Amino acid sequence: MTNEQVTEMRFARLYPLLEAKAVKKGRTREEVQQVVTWLTGYSAGELKELLETDTTYGAFFANAPRLHPERELIKGVVCGVRVEEIADPLMREIRRLDKLIDELAKGKPMEKILRQGEHTRAGRMAEGRKEASAGKRYEYDAVIHVLPEKDGAYVIFPWNIRDEFGRGRVKVHATFDGIPYDGSIVNMGLKNDDGSVCYILGMLKSIRTRLGKGAGDTVHLTIQARE
Repeated sequence: MTNEQVTEMRFARLYPLLEAKAVKKGRTREEVQQVVTWLTGYSAGELKELLETDTTYGAFFANAPRLHPERELIKGVVCGVRVEEIADPLMREIRRLDKLIDELAKGKPMEKILRQGEHTRAGRMAEGRKEASAGKRYEYDAVIHVLPEKDGAYVIFPWNIRDEFGRGRVKVHATFDGIPYDGSIVNMGLKNDDGSVCYILGMLKSIRTRLGKGAGDTVHLTIQARE
């Protein structure tokens, strides 16, 4: 199976396979969940919600709220490859989870599976950015983009949220032309013209209706991170 085939598979299809591998060897679903939440930063509730969606495996990792800074300590061979030598960043994260589940199935103690040690410098910097951005208010004009096949719409957040907040998914308080909305800035696999990751914020149909606006129209946004 190619890397692209792996990343395009549904998370809801692959997660049960991870569970089955561990449970077959006497581990629990709760332990699998603990490993996944440790690595990705998703809560148990968020995992449950994602299992009801068409989210791809690649998007699951790309939108991870906070990849654990100690994941760099995950090394060794899994699926015939050495994790730390995988060049593709997304596949490296995927194989890191495979490695953790493999260790779980082989009976390794949880305290050994969940790597512990000093945070990497990058991890400390990410935390600093998160704290510094917690009260920052973003204000700008954005064009409405629509997804006709899903009757949905979104606006682009023109900053890199990993640089701004140190994570790949951010819950925010927002206003569209003064109408309040609580949602999340995420990446859904879209790219900017220069090839960089494009982060978006969904715009409810009810808000578009109230404003009388649609595809191509401009809205004034204010955005601030929330817990």
